[in-house]
Amino acid sequence: MNKCLSLPGITRVWYILRDYLPDDVVYRAVAGIPVSLLEQPISITMKGEAFCEVEQSFDNNSYIEKAKLTFMTLDDVPVDQHPAFVIQAVNGDIYVIGAKERPFPTVKITRSTGQLDGEPSVRKYEVSFTAKKALALCSV
Repeated sequence: MNKCLSLPGITRVWYILRDYLPDDVVYRAVAGIPVSLLEQPISITMKGEAFCEVEQSFDNNSYIEKAKLTFMTLDDVPVDQHPAFVIQAVNGDIYVIGAKERPFPTVKITRSTGQLDGEPSVRKYEVSFTAKKALALCSV
């Protein structure tokens, strides 16, 4: 049985290097403890809208979640350093996608050319993270 949760809308997206995350983000999220970030995350300038959905499934006698965040930007995110992504929903809630420990989020980057009318080229980021609790409530 799969259940898909969708956020009401995303107003901001940041990234934070994994070294600045507290230990055991996933376990804190499972316990319902909000995560406090050790450093201010770096803002990403979005081009268009960002989307995040969380799919919850029951596997091997426990629930597992898969969060998928999609956004477009002109910014370059250092994905080789395994960053976590922080999002703010329309209702003001802030979530972190990722952890300090393995497994890290998987990031797929698609680059496209700009339009003839002067529209710049953008990068489309698709971030996937699978864990017992993939979307952790946090404070910035």
